[in-house]
Amino acid sequence: MAIRAAIPVGVRYLVFAPEMTVYVKLAEVVAAVTTPYVLLLSDRKITFPHGADAALAHLLRHGDHVAAQGYVVGFSTHENDVDINRVVFFTPTIHDLDPLRRLYHLMSRYQSRQFSVFRTEPLATSLRQARLVDGPLFQEIMFMNAMVLQGKMARVPNIITLQTTEVSFHLPKDNDPFYWFLADAHSFGSHYLRYRSVLTQFIRERGIVAPPGTGLEQLVDTIHAVWLRRNFDDGVLNHAVQLQLGDAIAPLPHPIKAVVRREIGPGDIVGASGSGRRYIWRREVLAAIPQNEINISPREAQYINRQLDNYFGYRKDPGGTGN
Repeated sequence: MAIRAAIPVGVRYLVFAPEMTVYVKLAEVVAAVTTPYVLLLSDRKITFPHGADAALAHLLRHGDHVAAQGYVVGFSTHENDVDINRVVFFTPTIHDLDPLRRLYHLMSRYQSRQFSVFRTEPLATSLRQARLVDGPLFQEIMFMNAMVLQGKMARVPNIITLQTTEVSFHLPKDNDPFYWFLADAHSFGSHYLRYRSVLTQFIRERGIVAPPGTGLEQLVDTIHAVWLRRNFDDGVLNHAVQLQLGDAIAPLPHPIKAVVRREIGPGDIVGASGSGRRYIWRREVLAAIPQNEINISPREAQYINRQLDNYFGYRKDPGGTGN
């Protein structure tokens, strides 16, 4: 009730049962949307209006694109410092005419784009597909693949969100395909087979066919093998085998490495706000690799600094009057 009372007039607030999955909730919400475009927002990210505007403008110019997203950049906070320290999602636009090639390019360098600006109709279709499989991992992959099979997906050269260092409430085996395999290979395999069945049915229903001499299931399997190979780590795999053999060694490391605080280094740029806050732009963000795919300009950084002044000022004064 406190949240409902705090939201602006005209914003619809919905309550769902805790056991409902995120894709069931999203499907119900999006089914009621009457606008042609939807922006999905994450609760662990700061979303910038100019990034959403750039994504929407791209979709308005490109009728064959179903989704557009800017860069997702990570940050940490330490007292009055906002440390902008890593580029999280950046893989380029997927613009092949062939939907199976788009599927390949998505999975070969998989990065989630589920918090983007979407065309409403293909978004609703993808959410319905995600509900046909089980588990957060394959639901996300199903959602993303259903989107890319329906159209092209853009990466616009603006920052759309900053992401915190908080990790998912799910265990690694629920989010990471490699850790799921290590925990229960049989469960992973059976869920994958169900997912593949749903995915190939969706492909066939859309009239998409594999090239002559190639079976669709085999093609889908090899494409996903590329994705799985990128997630495998030989060292962690050997570590897991030794644990299963009963060796007295440390538990498996968490797949997401902690972001540690560090001093200002060469190439880092520090900007200050009027309230004494510092914005530390790390070299790894401003000169991120590969440079032909990631281009975050000094002008973009300055704009983000001003937006963060508004954001943190509002958080300090929830009444909305800033500092």
